[in-house]
Amino acid sequence: MRVALLSTLENPPAPGKLRAPFRMFAGSRIIDRQIDLAIAAGCETIACLVDGIGREVTEAQQRAEQAGARFVAMQRARPLSGIVGAADELLVMGAGILPADDAVLRLITRPVVLAFPAEDAVPRGYERLDLEFAWAGVMLAPGSAVERLSELPEDADVISALLRIALQSGVKIYPVEKRLLEEGMWHLNPTPEALAEREDRWIHTHADPAPFTAPGLAVAERIGARFAKDSLGGRGVRIPAVAAGLAGIGALTLAVLGFPVAALGLGALMATLGAAGETVERIGKAGQFGSTRSVLAKTIDWMTDPILAILIALASPEDTEWLRLFVPAVLFGLLRLGERFRHDTWHETYRDRVVLALALVPFAFLGVLQPAVAALALIVLITLFLAPDTGA
Repeated sequence: MRVALLSTLENPPAPGKLRAPFRMFAGSRIIDRQIDLAIAAGCETIACLVDGIGREVTEAQQRAEQAGARFVAMQRARPLSGIVGAADELLVMGAGILPADDAVLRLITRPVVLAFPAEDAVPRGYERLDLEFAWAGVMLAPGSAVERLSELPEDADVISALLRIALQSGVKIYPVEKRLLEEGMWHLNPTPEALAEREDRWIHTHADPAPFTAPGLAVAERIGARFAKDSLGGRGVRIPAVAAGLAGIGALTLAVLGFPVAALGLGALMATLGAAGETVERIGKAGQFGSTRSVLAKTIDWMTDPILAILIALASPEDTEWLRLFVPAVLFGLLRLGERFRHDTWHETYRDRVVLALALVPFAFLGVLQPAVAALALIVLITLFLAPDTGA
């Protein structure tokens, strides 16, 4: 079994300043990001050194427990002996360490002390190991190392002590690519400025906006990525999804009142805000073990097509009866098939409801919406059979 040991303590503490473990990165505290990494590394129990139980520690505990891990807050190292057995592995992360998750998960397949070249890391505040290396702030130690903590005084630095014990017991030093330091992908006690710079890269990496073969989605998801930069970690992250729901309700109301053009315009706005909201949520939940889409995001996703189909039906001539709903149902069914079975460059095009709704606005104005939808359905059907699928 793997157990993680984290810390919210600073040595020496910086009076009047927010502790590094509680600084925000991409909508979560650094200690929360460490918890995510520990759980991704297979840790079933997370022990955390604290000097008191405040709101930050309580929320860290909730984050761990929601992911299915046990969380133990402790002020002394003594309880560790009852948590970590000799046959276990102990993943240790220093206070204020924000590493590159992928690199850590790749390197800790066995007990190891991760290190950077001392000449690059020591000036940045990393603890020197020897003339050549400085500790990178992450190690995987055998559980037997915990037993020797009882030999140390009560006020000993637990993390540093475990580091020395691990090295003395033969755990190897493994050098980490120093480019992670140079490129700002691995931090110790990062400043708000350093976190903001890294957060920009994080958002860019996890936004993954659609290509411009789906222009409406491409614009909407880039709007979402920009909105995420200002809203992660706050209540504002739900604004786009809530606004999308309100736009959908407004669109249905206008359609019932006999304003099809304005209704489709609001339908396009609903699709734009829905895609933007999904992007914000995806960025905010990136890296969280076992995270799932919110009920609101799922509802917006699944209701967009039915709402647009109803708008088309209400804008079609009443004498067409069942065809009013059948024709748009066929169109959206074919688009869903395209999303599911095409994996090439044009996959996202089938998912773009923003451009679809906007393209239908002039046909609604001219009163020929139903023939236009039927023609679009035929075009989509032809592309499904004739366009080459170059995807995997």
